[in-house]
Amino acid sequence: MRDLAINRIMTTDPTTVGPGDSVATAKQLLESEGIHHLPVVEDGILVGILSSSDLLKLHVLRGRSEALSAIKVKQVMETDPVTLGVFADLIDVATKLGEGGFHALPVVEADNVLVGIVTSTDLINHVLMQVPRGDGTLREEQAPEPGRRVSDAEITSALHSARETMRNGIYDRDAEVFLHLCEQNRLLKEVSHAAELYMRSGHGEHEHSVLVKSLADLQRFGSD
Repeated sequence: MRDLAINRIMTTDPTTVGPGDSVATAKQLLESEGIHHLPVVEDGILVGILSSSDLLKLHVLRGRSEALSAIKVKQVMETDPVTLGVFADLIDVATKLGEGGFHALPVVEADNVLVGIVTSTDLINHVLMQVPRGDGTLREEQAPEPGRRVSDAEITSALHSARETMRNGIYDRDAEVFLHLCEQNRLLKEVSHAAELYMRSGHGEHEHSVLVKSLADLQRFGSD
């Protein structure tokens, strides 16, 4: 996996937003494109990144979605995102995603010119192709079909194979990375679900406790 170039899995020409755009515009882009991260670009230069979790925090704090129209992206974006160079490999991706507690890495050329983005989902999809099936055969890596998503059955099968590999005392870096990212994504979904329940409850005390616990679990996992 180490020698596989980043351009094998990154999304080129990603959807972006400008620092002066409203957060409402960014939210609409995230929802219409079905994505969770927006590089913030000014004249082709990466100046930040905005994620759906950033907007989720804003909803929790402000409570009213219409307030997003008055807020600019530059007010809530991450201004110093961790990035990858165009010559990075997949071990670089796995290391930075695993250590950073975030789920997307903009890919830049010299002078911070944006050329693509890599997410934890991209890495999981690639690692999934490297994990043997139950019969020991490998999946064939191929160009993804437009709009095709990895099925729950494929993920379940890959998880079973990866766990069996590690349980049998066989060290496999691909299996380890896959299991780590799957657990990270599971915890992130729990945070998202808890935040949604918290908002729907009108900031109920019980729902707030559940949200705080799920955030703490995610933070603890990232620091282990």
